[in-house]
Amino acid sequence: MGTPEIIYELVKTLPENQVAEVLDFVEFLRQKAELQAGVLPQAAIPKGTLTGLRGIAKRSGTPPTDAGLQEEYTDYLSQKYQ
Repeated sequence: MGTPEIIYELVKTLPENQVAEVLDFVEFLRQKAELQAGVLPQAAIPKGTLTGLRGIAKRSGTPPTDAGLQEEYTDYLSQKYQ
C-alpha cells in the first residue's frame, strides 16, 4: 500500500471536522507548491488564507530579546488589568 492509500485509510477514520482540516492543509500545500513553481502568481492566493498572512506580523529592525518581550508583555498586562 502506497502513501496516498495509507493517508486515505487514515482520513476515513477521522470525524468530519478533522477531515475538513486535512483538506484545508492539503490545499495549502498544493498552493504553496504552485507558488514556488511559479504556476500561481502571488496575487492569485485568495484572501483569508494563512499563506496570504505570511509576514504580516514581522517587526522591522532587530528581533526583540527575551527580556524585552517579557517587559513588553508585563506592561501590556499591567495596563489591561488596572
